[in-house]
Amino acid sequence: MSKKRYAIVGTGSRAGMYVQAIEDTYDSSAELVGLCDLSQTRMDWYNAQLNAQLPTYLAADFDKMIEETKPDTVIVTTIDAFHHQYIARAMELGCDVISEKPMTTDIDKMRTIYDTIDRTGKSLRVTFNYRYAPAYTQFRKIIADGTIGRPLAVDFSWVLDTSHGADYFRRWHREKKNSGGLMVHKATHHFDLVNWWIDSYPKQVFAMGDLQF
Repeated sequence: MSKKRYAIVGTGSRAGMYVQAIEDTYDSSAELVGLCDLSQTRMDWYNAQLNAQLPTYLAADFDKMIEETKPDTVIVTTIDAFHHQYIARAMELGCDVISEKPMTTDIDKMRTIYDTIDRTGKSLRVTFNYRYAPAYTQFRKIIADGTIGRPLAVDFSWVLDTSHGADYFRRWHREKKNSGGLMVHKATHHFDLVNWWIDSYPKQVFAMGDLQF
């Protein structure tokens, strides 16, 4: 059986999970064929870690990477606000896509993605790694098995401590133009968990927020 071919665009720290999975856990069925990023230094670092010479392409050469490496699937781990660009372009060039959460940061970019899916027929999967935390997976099982009955209401609060919470304001996430704000970048995890736990989706959403210190 031939290996499935993957290319990664965005080689920050989050890309490491996919690199490890492809090059180690699933190396018998998967192959990493190219890296794309704004930073040659980051791509070189991954090649050094892998003791490999994977082809590397600067962001402006994304199309060239697809043409030369011919991936089946492109993995998008760029800054959130650019997800839609690479998702749409990869599909237009004939690839399926796996994207880090959140899928994108605003409605117009979301429409771009869905329009491209409809037009190309390609597949998009958005990853939510929090589902695989052992406690949360077990919680899902307890609810699905009916151990605590059928949930009728959910009250979910998540308080970021000064260590993890402050960390977002030391990186690109602090700029809303990059991340959509923490209600998009961070709370995406929590909305996904609730939907997954109770196997349901909201019909109507109301929200309000403030910035206080």
